[in-house]
Amino acid sequence: MLPFGPIPDAAGRDVILSGDHADAVLAYCRTMGSMFGSPGYLRYLFGLPVNEALLAGYLMTQRALRETTPHACAEEIARTALELLSDLDDGRADEDRSVLDIFAGVGQMAYSYAKAGCRVQAVDNDRTTVDVAVNNMALAGLAGVVEYRLADGPAALASAVSAGRRFSVVHLDPPWRGSYQYDLTRPFMLEDLDVNVGELVGLGLAGARLVVLNLPHNALSSQIGDLAALVGCNALVQYQYVADFPASFGQAPAYFFGRSGAGHGGATGCQERHQRLTADGQRVTGIGP
Repeated sequence: MLPFGPIPDAAGRDVILSGDHADAVLAYCRTMGSMFGSPGYLRYLFGLPVNEALLAGYLMTQRALRETTPHACAEEIARTALELLSDLDDGRADEDRSVLDIFAGVGQMAYSYAKAGCRVQAVDNDRTTVDVAVNNMALAGLAGVVEYRLADGPAALASAVSAGRRFSVVHLDPPWRGSYQYDLTRPFMLEDLDVNVGELVGLGLAGARLVVLNLPHNALSSQIGDLAALVGCNALVQYQYVADFPASFGQAPAYFFGRSGAGHGGATGCQERHQRLTADGQRVTGIGP
């Protein structure tokens, strides 16, 4: 398994974890949780504890064990996105909910959107990751509604917008590397990304009703209001607190950008809200951690 501190960009990208690694992955999660005061910590993958998911035939890269959006957060992000879309549509259901996920990884977000009733076009620029994701979507019975392809994400978004294609949601989960290297000892800044996230949000809104952005839990949220003002939209910051996750991992934020309604309150602006979750993705009544 990968070490717990900062790691190089290429580390673990081409190492595929399968059922043979289930015990090692479980031990890795338990060790990580103990380091941060939550010995019961366990990742979920596609609705299953990660070790059980691997034993069931799902795959992930070693890098994805560190970086994949926790299942509970992925479920809540997809659920919230559809609720916001319903607000944008004045409560009318859109029969063709479509998602473009341009940094799709091994499929955690694509899985959650598809399970919520969306058709997903998923793009990733790493061949091993795409092969793993195709296996996962087939195993989950979602190959008919999730299309994966190997491509550059930002270029795929620009091409779709240029061709006049429309989506309900554009999902952005850019790699948290560049100068940052997943260093949790300092705040994450948007300029640490290798992509211009402001340009991507603006481009996404040219092709979709809603743009969803994932960032590390230690992202500097004050930048989101500035980003919304720059793009000329409104933003909802939703903090997601996952039961049995270490406190340092349990404030995973998601950012929703739109140009009208959806609980954002006005033509531009930024609001915050909080949602508690069980590790398997169910909402818990109450606000905050």
